[in-house]
Amino acid sequence: MKNRTSRSSGFTLIEIIVVLALITLLAGVVVPMVSGVSSQGQAAKILAVADTLKKACARHFADTGRTAIEYSGPSYITASVRNLSLTQTTAGWRGPYIDHPLSYSDNPFGTYVHVYSSFTAGNPNPGGFDLVGAGSDTVTGAGNFVRFGSVPQPVAQAVNDTLDRSIPGDWMTTGQVEYDAASRSLFIFLIDT
Repeated sequence: MKNRTSRSSGFTLIEIIVVLALITLLAGVVVPMVSGVSSQGQAAKILAVADTLKKACARHFADTGRTAIEYSGPSYITASVRNLSLTQTTAGWRGPYIDHPLSYSDNPFGTYVHVYSSFTAGNPNPGGFDLVGAGSDTVTGAGNFVRFGSVPQPVAQAVNDTLDRSIPGDWMTTGQVEYDAASRSLFIFLIDT
């Protein structure tokens, strides 16, 4: 008589452990790649918005001789804080200079985007920008910068790497891009008057 061994269908414990190990290994490779792509996309959006605002601020200043203010958010709906997007009575104003009022959707992190008319405006503020890596601010006073809120440091650094690649010094305090880690505020220089 033959002795038959029956095997029930299913997976052994070893097979399950091997599959779980492979899934863990793949997740360890894929997740950092995906988050890196996401950070690059977020940095690209910030750069695109900043470029649009830089051009708009330059046109506004050329037309009016004044630096602009433009704040995002539902509590900022008056023309006095929407110089680039809402009709103004300022002499020479020929806007709108941007196609829509700034909104939280202009920030990939869903919070504020503010254009300030002085390097000492806002809290915190950069006080000025060291555009050449000299160790002290080379532009101060009136001028435009944009502040993006809630920006994680890796995204801020990606923005900096694009705009300030060759500027010596601490990336958080030199060049066109400055970053306040405590408030997660990203400041980008737009125009100097």
